[in-house]
Amino acid sequence: MQDSWGRTIEYVRISLTEACNFCCPYCRPTEITPYSQEHLLTPDEWMTILGAFHRLGVRAVRLTGGEPLLYPHLNELLERISVSNWFEDISITTNGSYLASRANELHALGLDRVNISLDSLDEAVFDTCVGKSKQLPSVLAGIRSAIQTGFKQVKINTVLSRYWTDEEVRDVLSYIEQWPVVWRFIEYMPFQGSAFHGPSFDEWLSQLERVLGEALQPLKDVYGFGPASYWALPSGKEIGLIFSMSHNYCDSCNRLRLTADGHMRVCLLRDDESDLIYLVRNGITVENLATYIEHIVQGKHKQHKGINMDTPGRPMWRIGG
Repeated sequence: MQDSWGRTIEYVRISLTEACNFCCPYCRPTEITPYSQEHLLTPDEWMTILGAFHRLGVRAVRLTGGEPLLYPHLNELLERISVSNWFEDISITTNGSYLASRANELHALGLDRVNISLDSLDEAVFDTCVGKSKQLPSVLAGIRSAIQTGFKQVKINTVLSRYWTDEEVRDVLSYIEQWPVVWRFIEYMPFQGSAFHGPSFDEWLSQLERVLGEALQPLKDVYGFGPASYWALPSGKEIGLIFSMSHNYCDSCNRLRLTADGHMRVCLLRDDESDLIYLVRNGITVENLATYIEHIVQGKHKQHKGINMDTPGRPMWRIGG
């Protein structure tokens, strides 16, 4: 499926629930109430929607949240997606805190890859980042479990919602060298207004190179269907950079997002939405749903508004990380 700008849309991210056991301040100010576990889409409803995307040529699906491991039907949905053979790649983004006990079963059900959020390796800073205390050990256990389980790939996502000291950079670089993962650094996006300030693309690249004492080398390799640009450290280890605001990738955008209440967003940073679940619950066929989605995709803008954008109407936790 192509949009009106000639971009091939081949990747869909679906938020299974708005619920999360963390309350990262750049994402959500407080934990989600039990309401977030009510009115969820059923596996049947998700499969109807995903069937339409399959018909349109989408090749990859990512399960997100909130925290997707809190979705009560995750195992059933994952198995059904895997058995359908509709997609080349099935992945999940998780905060990792529940992953240690579930990595093996998720892998057995067909999960190919896992992305784990980790915004600091300092326990006190991490507690601030996730809004709760003593959470880092469970996340590190989840990362170790994911590595040992044998997923095709494990990625670490670090959101740069603040400026880092050079010592913090040295610490994370040491972990990058130790762990068999792909580490990606993600620019903060203004979903909570101007309350947070992190480095721009040029600032972060400059800091990395200053700490390393050498320049990073840009690479053309891409891992999966995501938007990161990849760079080689002096050791040869590779990292990813995702800077949607200061170094946007709109010209190569290949994705759509589905919210936990069944709405489709053609751009993360624009509030345009289409209510797919209303159509599904009123009996639309998969064929007609695919036609409707394809029509909506033709309205996808060439790019978002950049650093001058208004704060989105939905906060990040209501869109899907």
